[in-house]
Formats: sequence, structure tokens, C-alpha cells
Amino acid sequence: MSRAKPRRPGTRSGKRAESLITDAMPIKTAELPADLADAAEAALDDLLNPDRSASFAIDVEGDFEVATDPQRDVPIEPPRTARGKPPAPPPKSHAKRPKTLPPPPPPVDDAIIEEQELPVIPQLRFAIYEQAEQLASAQGAIVAAGHVVVAGASGTAGLSKVADQIVGGIDAILVALPGGEPVIDIALAQEPRRPIVIAIVTGKMNDGCARAIAAGADLATSRPHDLERMSQVLLAAARLHTERRLAQNARGAEAVLRAKLEEISDPDPRGLQPIEVFQRVIELELKRARRFEYPLSVALFAVDVPPPPPPAGIRGILRARAGNALIHTIRDIDIATQLDQERFLVLLPYTDLAGAAGLGRRVVAAVAEGDPVISAGRSFPPRVVGAVAGVRPGQELSFAKLMKDATQALAQARKDGAELAVQP
Repeated sequence: MSRAKPRRPGTRSGKRAESLITDAMPIKTAELPADLADAAEAALDDLLNPDRSASFAIDVEGDFEVATDPQRDVPIEPPRTARGKPPAPPPKSHAKRPKTLPPPPPPVDDAIIEEQELPVIPQLRFAIYEQAEQLASAQGAIVAAGHVVVAGASGTAGLSKVADQIVGGIDAILVALPGGEPVIDIALAQEPRRPIVIAIVTGKMNDGCARAIAAGADLATSRPHDLERMSQVLLAAARLHTERRLAQNARGAEAVLRAKLEEISDPDPRGLQPIEVFQRVIELELKRARRFEYPLSVALFAVDVPPPPPPAGIRGILRARAGNALIHTIRDIDIATQLDQERFLVLLPYTDLAGAAGLGRRVVAAVAEGDPVISAGRSFPPRVVGAVAGVRPGQELSFAKLMKDATQALAQARKDGAELAVQP
């Protein structure tokens, strides 16, 4: 016989106690599913790809509805409800879909217009010689175009007024033809800083332009004088005035350079050039010969005095007479210089070896025709020995080689007693 286990006071046993413990626990209203993240991702995927869920058919199977995709014929799982656990989401596609939409491009304001800075037309100073009834309209059109009218006249009395302004210096004149030919003559006489001449012609424009050209005008227009008609010819006059001014500046710069060159060179264009100028010319001619492939030659001459040596000063006189005959024999395109106390060097552009040999013989003959120098009972006729060297088009061009060939040929001519040697 078993004996019952004693219980503590205040305790209960059996199912009654288990019921009381269960009643004391808090009641859970809903349990969160474990695949909440997968369901949220599937819902976002459906929002980003509405084509997959745009249309579907409903089939009833059991206690819940099944949606099928008509394009893929695959069941589409409905969203999970609180009453039951939904089936697993459909398999993910291998193609990567963006999880966020790209930001929209910034709006383009069509009202924004790029600003361009237009060139400013130079303002010209005008003088007008026109008929009295047309003078006001011509002046108004010129002023409306942005230019200035410094004088306006008509008739015989107005010739002197307009002529004074032309001589004083204006940019352009508007003169009527026929009748304004003296005004144009005065303007053309102010060259190189003469004004732009605009002739007003009548009749057919073709015949009027011919009369304007014959009178010496630069541009031509016709009546009536209004802004629409005059604006074109005034624009042409402004551009022509600008181009003439640029050309004058270029000619002035060229004149300055020529003046500087003349300071270091012989004033006689056919005289013997200083060695510095001769070297600059050589560099320029070598570049031209290489670029345009034209022949180039040099000629070397030496004063030859037979032994015994002459008295002091005689050699200098013979050298001067030989140099004078040389510079009067060479061509305008040839450049000559004196290398030392007895040698002369001549550059012959555009000249092949045959042409250089011909010029060398002429120089030797011209020097020999000079008057002899008589001193101490002896006669010293002027005489030179020459040598030429050159290159044909397309050959390698080197001034050092030309000088070397000419020097060797000159030494051989002196040794052989020849007047001229040609180095092939």
C-alpha cells in the first residue's frame, strides 16, 4: 500500500494547476512570420514590374485563390494573410532588376537662350555732297545707321565746304553723280589716307555702277535715301575702311623693317653687302630652294696679282676696281659680299651650274677690261680668278658643301693658271 506524498500548503496539483498557469500567460494576438523580408521584396518587385501582374486569371483551389500569369502560365502566389502562412514566393529571375528607380533628368528650360556678343560696327565720319532736296534724307539715313555727318552741302558753293572737310580728314564721303566728279578727285588725291567714296547714281543701277567706277568711287547707291536702302552700303563702307586701315598699318610696319635693314646694309642695292646681311639672305634662300626645289649656285672670285708683289696700296686699288666691275656685272637677284682682302662671294638664286659658269666668265671679262694701275714703272692690270659650284633641284642642299666645293675649285684654277673652274 502506497502512501500519498504530502503537499505543501497553498499549492495545487494536476490539470487544475496547469490550467491556472495557462490562464495566467499573456495571449498572443498574431505571430510574425519568418519570411517577412522575402515577402516584402516580392511585393516591391511586383510594383517595379507591373507587366507581370497587370492581368491574371483566378482559379479556386481549396480555401484560397490562385492567380496565374497568362504570359508564363505559372501560378502567382497571393499575398500572405494573417490567418495562415502563405506558400513560398516565386523563384527569382536571374536578370538583375534595379531596386531603386534612377533619378529623373533635370528639367530643361527652353527659355534660356545663349547670349552672343555681336561685333561693333565702327563709326565713320561722313561728308555729303548731294542735291539740296535730297540732302536731309541722306543725312538722316546715315545718322540713323550710327554714323556721324560732319558736313553736308550742295551746288557750286558747297564744293569748297566739302573739300575742306576732305583735306582735314574724314572717313567717307557720299557724293552725287553727275556733278560730284571734282569732289571725288579731291578725295582720291589724299592717298594713302583718302576717304571711302560712295557715289549716288541715277537710272539703271548697272549703268550707274559703271559711271561710279569710271569716276573712281569705291561703292555706289541710289535714291531715295532711307535706312533700309543705305544700311547695306554703309556696312560695306565700314568694313572697307577697316581693311584699308589694317593694310596701312602693315605697310607702315614693313617700311620700318626696311629702314632698319638699310641702316646695316649698303645703300646701293647692287653693292657689296655686309657679311651679316649676306648670311641672313643665305638662310632665306636655302629655305626657299629646299621648299620649292629650284637650283642654287655660288661663285667665288679672288684678285690675282702676278709676282713680284706690288708696292703698298696697289693691291687695295686692284681689289676696289675688281669689286666695282663685279657688282655692275651680276644680276639684280644676285647677292655679293667681300669675304677678305682678296676674295668675293656671290650667291646666285634660281641658277644652275651652267648659268653660274656663264655669269662667272662675264665677271672675269668685265674685270679684265678695267684700266691697269701703273706704279714704279710697272703696270698692274686688274684680274680675278673664279670658281662656281651648284646643286640641282632635289639634291641635298648645304651651303657649307657649296663653299667647300667652290674653294677647292678656286685653288685648282690658280694652280692650273685657269681663269674659271666649274665644280660639278
